Amino acid sequence: MSESDQFRQYAEEALLWVAQSKTEVEKQLLLGLVLTWTQAAVVSDALANHTYLPAANPLIPDMRSHAANQ
Repeated sequence: MSESDQFRQYAEEALLWVAQSKTEVEKQLLLGLVLTWTQAAVVSDALANHTYLPAANPLIPDMRSHAANQ
């Protein structure tokens, strides 16, 4: 299994955890984890294929400050 496939598997597992999350904060944090693993897979593929990736913009807000206020 390639590194990018492993990262995608981690993202799929985290997505299953989202469905089981008990709070909105937990759900948002897990969705952030899904995004992180998915981005890692894309970068891994790009590195393996020597493909240029433009600088990434955050797709979701940083939930750390939100979680700390709960």
